Amino acid sequence: MHYATEEQRRGTQKILEFVRILKEADVRVSPSEAIDVFGALGYVDYTDRSLFKQALSTTLIKDYTDIPIFERCFSEFFDRRPADETDCPLTALRGAGTDANGPSAEDIREAGDTIDDFLESLPEETLSTRSVHDIANIILDDESLASSSGALGMMIMNARTRRGRSENAGDDEEDNDTVRFIIGRVRRRIRERNIGRSIRRREEYLLNKFIYQLKPAEVQEMRELVRRFGQKLKNRISLRKKRVKHGGLDVKRTFRSNLAHGGIPFRLYFRDKKIDRPQLVVLCDISSSVNQYSRFMLLLTYTLQGLFSKVRTFAFISNMVEITPLFMEMDPERALNSIFTDTSFTYGFGSNYGRCFDQFVDGYSDSLGRKTTVLVLGDARNNNQDPGIDSFMRIKESSRNIFWLNPDRRHLWDWSDSIAGLYAAHCTEMKEVNNFLDLSEFIDKLFK
Repeated sequence: MHYATEEQRRGTQKILEFVRILKEADVRVSPSEAIDVFGALGYVDYTDRSLFKQALSTTLIKDYTDIPIFERCFSEFFDRRPADETDCPLTALRGAGTDANGPSAEDIREAGDTIDDFLESLPEETLSTRSVHDIANIILDDESLASSSGALGMMIMNARTRRGRSENAGDDEEDNDTVRFIIGRVRRRIRERNIGRSIRRREEYLLNKFIYQLKPAEVQEMRELVRRFGQKLKNRISLRKKRVKHGGLDVKRTFRSNLAHGGIPFRLYFRDKKIDRPQLVVLCDISSSVNQYSRFMLLLTYTLQGLFSKVRTFAFISNMVEITPLFMEMDPERALNSIFTDTSFTYGFGSNYGRCFDQFVDGYSDSLGRKTTVLVLGDARNNNQDPGIDSFMRIKESSRNIFWLNPDRRHLWDWSDSIAGLYAAHCTEMKEVNNFLDLSEFIDKLFK
């Protein structure tokens, strides 16, 4: 590719690197979208940060749940001031410019750009496995950089001279500014290269962390992550359904329609396949021992409800209450806060599964049918009260499947006041869930 100026080449390289960062942050960017961004930027003033950012967002982001990731990547890649340069004394390049008081701004930019180009030429393995100081030494010891004209060449030669003097005089402080400048630039470039990976690693850490171990700040991060991850799960399931929307080959119709072509099947016809969207009933224990799990489960259910023909959601502690209307009337976060501050769920002391199952059968059995999957989230700790097993069996008999997600560790089932084994005998499956991935993977199983 031919570039009119060096500035255009660097600009193109910067955009391509940003696209790579988005991909590494698990944002899907197709080759055509990467090409489109250059077409859009041809009509945008680069100095207008707002228009520049909007052009990138419009061409590269197609899923609204990826917007927070885009915002973070853009901020860290384009907006953040490189503290490693501002903190490093400009005397690091003393002698590289013609100004006796130090290098010019152009000298500093030239030296930084040369370091960036050199880092791009290094193998990926070197950048990912070697320390910042090791890479800085590679730059200082490189003969082609030292012999080149310009600010960086002079800087390296001066550093080598000072290094030799310090070895003889025992003074190792004289060239610190030079080394600090190079290390700072290396650290900045490696940080930029790893923005996407760092975001993805952080997401993977939160998705796999035991929910009860989440700290308050991490819970806030998880709420946004649940929305984003839930939408991606929804998109994946919808795409899977779309791919199987056709039934088998309709042989009779295919040959009959292709008689004009001598029976050669130029056009194929398939039998229609009805996509059966299941109905979902969620029974969620919101007592203090499991309320963190319940929050994420309810938020995920709200995100995925478009995949089901009908969703009815119930919450309980010692009383069963339908909360479906709350998610229709208000923002899901407000609905969740409303649920967990409501006192209508509490009657007596602690969870009472038996009482709640009895109430469900008496008041809400119309929500069950042959297409209904019942999803129970709770630790099955019944405080030594009546388990209501007859009502639970009636729920099973009136529905297609009944799955139980239990946040309690499996070895604690049936220990103390847990009666998990009693309910598990009547479930399609009871599964231990420890983190958000456990929750989402189980939901994904319902559509396979």
